[in-house]
Amino acid sequence: MRSTIRILVVILTLAVFSACTPESKSGVSQGPEKLDDGWNVASPTFFNANLALLDSMVSRTESGAYVNIHSVLVVKDGMLALEEYFEGNSRNTLHEIRSATKSIGSMLTGIAIDKGFIKSENEPMYKFFEDDYKPTNGWTERAKQVEIRHLLNMMSGYECDDLVTHFACENAMYRSDDWVQYSIDLPFTYSPGGYWMYNSSSLILVGEAIARGSGLKLESFADHYLFEPLIIERFQWQFSPKGRAWIGGGARMVPREMAKIGQLMLNRGVWNGQRILPEEWIDKSTTKQGEMRSGVDYGYLWQRASSYIGRDLVTAYWASGNGGQYIIVLPNNAMVVVFTGGNYDSPLAGQPFQMLIDYILPAFLRSVPLETMTLTQEEMARLTGTYMLDFEPSATSTIRIHDDSIILISPENESINLVAHSPTFFTGDSQYGRVTVVFEESNQGEIVKQTIYGYLQSFVFKRK
Repeated sequence: MRSTIRILVVILTLAVFSACTPESKSGVSQGPEKLDDGWNVASPTFFNANLALLDSMVSRTESGAYVNIHSVLVVKDGMLALEEYFEGNSRNTLHEIRSATKSIGSMLTGIAIDKGFIKSENEPMYKFFEDDYKPTNGWTERAKQVEIRHLLNMMSGYECDDLVTHFACENAMYRSDDWVQYSIDLPFTYSPGGYWMYNSSSLILVGEAIARGSGLKLESFADHYLFEPLIIERFQWQFSPKGRAWIGGGARMVPREMAKIGQLMLNRGVWNGQRILPEEWIDKSTTKQGEMRSGVDYGYLWQRASSYIGRDLVTAYWASGNGGQYIIVLPNNAMVVVFTGGNYDSPLAGQPFQMLIDYILPAFLRSVPLETMTLTQEEMARLTGTYMLDFEPSATSTIRIHDDSIILISPENESINLVAHSPTFFTGDSQYGRVTVVFEESNQGEIVKQTIYGYLQSFVFKRK
């Protein structure tokens, strides 16, 4: 369990790297440059944004308080409002987006289903390959049960979990001459739909299913149905040894074009009045389809979670790539935020979430500061006890009272002083950053669970 909760440590990013640095004027008030690339632009002042917060974020990044951040872009109400580059990068820098490629692959799958090239996400995968491919053990009943959706929600059952084995499966695929054959030859650990395991290699099957269903190479399909309408002109694929484009990772994009992917999702699949992506697919892709066991929901190659900004619960879904590549969509706030970075295989890849929650959203949303309150002994006592993590009951959170203070003992055994803002709403500062703790009552008024929110991450603990 310790490893599970440590994911919270990673994404509750590194307050230590945000130590005080001198404030400086970064020029964010001027806003991005207007180009002939389909973007309308506006300055942060147009939105009455808090320039001091944005200046502070930029100056801390420039001074190294935030490490290896390459770009930060903010789109608000359909207008590019912030565009900053660091570490020698520029708007023309083609940046590897790693696994953020997956989310674009999900969009292409939705388009293929909408056009009738794939019947539905429930279509068995083997039907696209049985004429010219055969697994080493043949097309067994279990292999025939793998549906397109199982590859999209990481629940295919194949013996491949790159988050546990540090990408051993993906690296083995790279050494293979035929990535399709490699993927269908993988043995099974679980039945399809049974357990979530991060499997990038098998996404070669989804891309090839789109190609075979449509009669187009995947890159041509993407150009025609997605990139050309969005005026995305510089996308570069990673290809297999047999020349197949791979939706699992490795693509390269410029940040302004990454932001268009997010804006299309925010626009519910419409760009400049043209329907490109079905609304139904956006809902499916960004709704929980698999249990990551990390405080984040997994849809069809998109991730989703919530955080508090003051008393406002902010929900986001995003494309995520190793090193700090993010396309973050905030549907209730009409915002898209893009980050690129160079923190590969490092917990520092989570820094953008802290930048988003501590700087960008407070700057643009102008949230009201929280007021504190003093609870009675009875109000505090009703919270005390042990709470068990919903997906791993051996991990517990304990509430105690000490000297009229409410103390949360985390699963990592850290003591966190909680500040009350209502009888059921608290904040606290852990060694890794700010957390919000919300208690939930039953219909009888008894406390039955608590949810601990970090930076776009939440864990639900049920009372013993």
